[in-house]
Amino acid sequence: MSAAFRTIDPGSAIDVDPGRLPMTDRACLRFIVRSGVVTSGQLAQLVYAKPRHAQKRLLQLHRAMLLDRAPIGDTPPGRAEFAYRLGLVGHQRLGTRRTPAPPTYTRHMLDTVDAVIALNRSDDREHPPVQLWLTDAMTADVLGRFVRPDSIVLVTTEAGSAVLALEIDEGTEHSRTIRAKLAAYRRPLSTRPNWHLVVVVPTQARAVWMARQVGSLDLGPRTWVVTRAALGRDSLEVELLALIPRTSPRSIRSLLKPSARLLPAPVGSRAWLELLAAGVGEPQDGALAP
Repeated sequence: MSAAFRTIDPGSAIDVDPGRLPMTDRACLRFIVRSGVVTSGQLAQLVYAKPRHAQKRLLQLHRAMLLDRAPIGDTPPGRAEFAYRLGLVGHQRLGTRRTPAPPTYTRHMLDTVDAVIALNRSDDREHPPVQLWLTDAMTADVLGRFVRPDSIVLVTTEAGSAVLALEIDEGTEHSRTIRAKLAAYRRPLSTRPNWHLVVVVPTQARAVWMARQVGSLDLGPRTWVVTRAALGRDSLEVELLALIPRTSPRSIRSLLKPSARLLPAPVGSRAWLELLAAGVGEPQDGALAP
């Protein structure tokens, strides 16, 4: 991110009652509470379906002082895009509290959303692969007090299901920090045969380095690394590099095992948006069982 988040000047603000907003706008606000930061392009894929409509609605929410925004520095000229977070007025209106993440963490949160969007790619918006998504604000204690994934997702296709714990690496952490973070997954993964750890890294060189650094930790056979670009390009067909030695690469689709765990409100569906808009959680129905 190249600029700080800004709130619209109060003199230019409009008064909007969040309770009277369209369902998709209310879902958008609640999703931003969960994710922390999100771009207009990401919201177009998850909430609004059409980029122009997403930009129009987000501008309206920004003018209502519900959202702060900041330009994204790596956007091509003539195609300005913004990142959005809930503003102070937005938190007050929704009755929520969240300390804004530091600017250095904003890119990390956006990359996390990108990873889940890549996993959820589908031509059928009502029946996408990602059945459940716990953001980092929701993953505390799911795997114990010492492990907090950046996201946890349940992926389901006709082939079956798997739960993925996602760790998003920005290429800035040193070996000691990474080894300690990933070593904490050893015990929870050992008792959850349908769970996998997937580390998403910025480059192929970082992926090879990551495998070399943690290869001696004995993390078990369900630990993988993949680049952001490959995941964004290939979705469930992406080839994962194993984090333990002498293990062949696998695609995410090949990790899915019967039976298929289907939930009534998969991510991006109308049912999911309606639950978000109402401010209630999705039914899990044992979806994260080992």
